[in-house]
Amino acid sequence: MTQKIATDFYDLMVSKKMYSRKSNLKFYLNNLFENVQLAEKDVLDVGGGRGLLSFYAAIKGAKRAICLEPEVDGSRNGMINGYNEIRSELPESLPVNLLPLTLQEYLKQTEAASFDIVIMHASINHLDEEACIHLLDDDASYHRYLAVFKNVYRVMKPNGTLIVTDASRNNFFNDLGIKNIFVPSIEWHKHQQPKTWISLLKAAGFKNPTTHWLTPNRLGYPGKLLMDNYFMSYMTRSGFKFTMNK
Repeated sequence: MTQKIATDFYDLMVSKKMYSRKSNLKFYLNNLFENVQLAEKDVLDVGGGRGLLSFYAAIKGAKRAICLEPEVDGSRNGMINGYNEIRSELPESLPVNLLPLTLQEYLKQTEAASFDIVIMHASINHLDEEACIHLLDDDASYHRYLAVFKNVYRVMKPNGTLIVTDASRNNFFNDLGIKNIFVPSIEWHKHQQPKTWISLLKAAGFKNPTTHWLTPNRLGYPGKLLMDNYFMSYMTRSGFKFTMNK
């Protein structure tokens, strides 16, 4: 894609108030897709909302990007309308399609080895919220998630990359029983630690986990150097990213 389309994309995301500044957005996307090649790849964006990551993948040369946005529990109202607004302002040639399906629904109709990259951006806990809450104390919940992850493994191509972001259940403010001043709306009991997800994904066949702790975008790379560690994350937002491979 041309440089102009990329510039238009960043300007559009800021105009839609998805990010306050282009520099913040560029930092976040570079950080999220660090060491991940998007060109000529088939990408599945799970719970993709208005399609930010799907459109970015297409702009970076992805062969196709499927954005799943069912607007079920855990999603925000108006995501599909928001996607359509963005779609109308970007080139029709961008290979992005939105499907109003849950991951589980989509997996039932998807052939094996279909995707190089699967993104679960703040959506892994919403795949089955009740099972997520009881993941560590209920065998049925554990196996419900394991079945989903095995199916994700099935639809990924050899050496494919899974990217997961979320908030860890462990947080200083939550452990004190008070509202987190940085992210006051998070329901911490509906989340799990990254090591919990990684262990479960390993059981489904994934390997080579690499974990990073997310830092405020406005701080850029100096903030990443200072805060990409468990302690600083625990004391603030507890956001994490990890990647694994098939």
